Amino acid sequence: MMKADERSVGVASGSARRALVALLLLCAAGAALAASATAPRGATAAAAAVPAVRTVHLSFRALGASGPFDLRGAESSADLAVGIRADEVVTGARLHLRVTHSPALIEALSHLRIRVNGQTVAAVPLTRAEADREVMHEVVLDPQYFTDYNHLRFDLIGHYTLECEDPQHSSLWATIGDASELELELRPLELRDDLALLPAPFLDRHDNRRLELPIVLPGTPSRSIERSAGIVASWFGVEADYRAARFPVSFDALPPSHALVFATNGHVPAGLTLPVATGPSLSIVDHPADPHLKLLVFMGRDDAELEQAVQGFVTGQAVLAGPSATIRAVHLERRAAYDAPRWLPTDRLVRFGELVDGAAGLEAYGHVPAPLALRVRLPPDLLTWNRPGVPLDLRYRFTPPPENDASTLTVGINGQLVRVFRLKSESGAQSLGRLVVPAVLGSAEQDTEQFLIPAFRVGAVNTLEFQFALDLHYQGACRVMPRDTVRESLDPDSTIDLRGFHHYAALPDLALFANAGFPFTRYADLAETAIVLPDPVTAASLEQLYATLGRLGRATGAAATQYRLIDEREARSARDLDLLVLGGAAANQLLAEWRQDATLVLGSGDRRFRDFGPVPRFTTDPLRFGAAAPLAGEVTVATSGSLGALIGFESPLSAGRSVVALVGSDPAAVRAVSDALDDAGSVAAMRGELALVRGGTVRSYEGGHVYYVGTLPWWTRAWFHLSRHPLLLTLLALIVAVTVAVWIYAWLQRRATRRLDGGTQ
Repeated sequence: MMKADERSVGVASGSARRALVALLLLCAAGAALAASATAPRGATAAAAAVPAVRTVHLSFRALGASGPFDLRGAESSADLAVGIRADEVVTGARLHLRVTHSPALIEALSHLRIRVNGQTVAAVPLTRAEADREVMHEVVLDPQYFTDYNHLRFDLIGHYTLECEDPQHSSLWATIGDASELELELRPLELRDDLALLPAPFLDRHDNRRLELPIVLPGTPSRSIERSAGIVASWFGVEADYRAARFPVSFDALPPSHALVFATNGHVPAGLTLPVATGPSLSIVDHPADPHLKLLVFMGRDDAELEQAVQGFVTGQAVLAGPSATIRAVHLERRAAYDAPRWLPTDRLVRFGELVDGAAGLEAYGHVPAPLALRVRLPPDLLTWNRPGVPLDLRYRFTPPPENDASTLTVGINGQLVRVFRLKSESGAQSLGRLVVPAVLGSAEQDTEQFLIPAFRVGAVNTLEFQFALDLHYQGACRVMPRDTVRESLDPDSTIDLRGFHHYAALPDLALFANAGFPFTRYADLAETAIVLPDPVTAASLEQLYATLGRLGRATGAAATQYRLIDEREARSARDLDLLVLGGAAANQLLAEWRQDATLVLGSGDRRFRDFGPVPRFTTDPLRFGAAAPLAGEVTVATSGSLGALIGFESPLSAGRSVVALVGSDPAAVRAVSDALDDAGSVAAMRGELALVRGGTVRSYEGGHVYYVGTLPWWTRAWFHLSRHPLLLTLLALIVAVTVAVWIYAWLQRRATRRLDGGTQ
């Protein structure tokens, strides 16, 4: 009886426990539902968003290596810079090294040391068994050593004998292939909404990849909105610099990435909830789909206020802070001609210290250090005709060798030799050297090719290179000068002198446009430029517009705040402006109307090509002395293949004004032209009046018309143009000589007559 009662009680208590558990679960579920109902929408989205780790493989070429790292000598080294975006953190890192090393290295004493930001993290043994081939080594790196900007250093520690050895012996070498990779696992970070972080996260200065920054516009944007977006695109082009920049365009759709948004109260992209604008403003907000992504929103009550917000951004970005800002007032002055921040001024001396970010850019260590390189941009239309060159006042210091030897300082420009200085042993000797860089442009009579610098001729970005090479000195058995005590430096007070050079150029010359955006960049804010946009406007045409503006901003270092945006109809009356025509069927028709005698005419089905001959890839005379090229032939063909073209000619609306057109037979061809302008190899091939882009190659052609832009004193202009015609110059010289001789003879006759008359009296 008692057992039955106990069984009943046990069953009852078990049921009670189950009921209690069920009740607690229901309460918990209700509380969770209530919490989700009352929680902010952003918090729910943030909780749901799980940061996804992405893996990237960066080859050494992508990280800036110009070729394999050849490590030679007992303690040679190589460096790589690795930037990490501010909105990402490294969670894992691996090196995949392709290493080949000398078979003479002693296995027990030789290895490759790897350092991250000065911290030794690994050593790769160099074994005799792996010496006869390229070997892949995988090295795991601790992610805690990575910061926003990192230096990878590879040191060869090599020995070939146990006795006294030559630290520069030919058997001490190892090569790290430039196909080696750095594998990184990156986790996104949620940045605060702060304008002070700009241009991050939209452009991170530690990310050396090409900038891909989407632009979001309303479904039917006004031309003013399209123009305002172009101003911001040019500013980001300035910030992107060497990376280049592209701006994919979407209407009423947010891409799954950081993006720029342009809106007014009457034109808001669909799917995006924005507060009603009460004035010109800009703000950083979370992407609705992912809080790790940001949107930079420009707003105004109307188009004029939106443009004011944009103008305030590009002018006052340095003082912006916080999640949003209202632009109370902004006033922009037109820039002066040739005042582009990235071009060397021609009215004063330019110090080397102005060309580098810090003193380290002018310092070197070791007997044969890497060359010291200075990037120099010149106004592309500098006329150095009949000038000996561009003067450099070069000052440098170095650890003097113990005796006179073969130590040298080699100066070059863009890989071409300019001058070699012998470094003497006396303390302080040769501490000051003077050098004349060969002229940008030489006259027809100056047949001195060794003094002509090709990049200077086209006004491109130039690189001055200074290579120190100091001899090693043996001081007895097993004794050499310590490597780490040798130092070299360029004095920041060294100068480049462009004073006295005039601005004068022969056009059309597409090299000037491809390298420096000339003639549009003569005013860095594009004050006298009108861009002809196809009508109707498409996402592809706007992408071409914004990529072009970003490229011009990169060339000058200034935002394009003054350019005009017009269509083909308005272009027919756009006088006293330089015109940049973007691709489209209507653009081809406009060009055909303007230039029936053009080198290339792209019709709806036919193509007419007039061959004036290809432009030489290398020429000592970019001003093309002499008459325009004669017509060699003409052909008209019907074909459907893709063909892109860059065309330049004098504006038919205003003498001395220029037209440059980026056109193609189809949208793919137009994109190919934009791609070619971002490729250094293709840009180097663009010259003359016409550059054809076909099948990934570029070929340039002369034209039948030459015109000149710029200003010269009348006597210099006369002498310059007469020098193009030596026979005429000879004839004029003879006429002047005869005239002077006749005048002198007549003057002497008159004096003789007066003397004779006086003597008779």
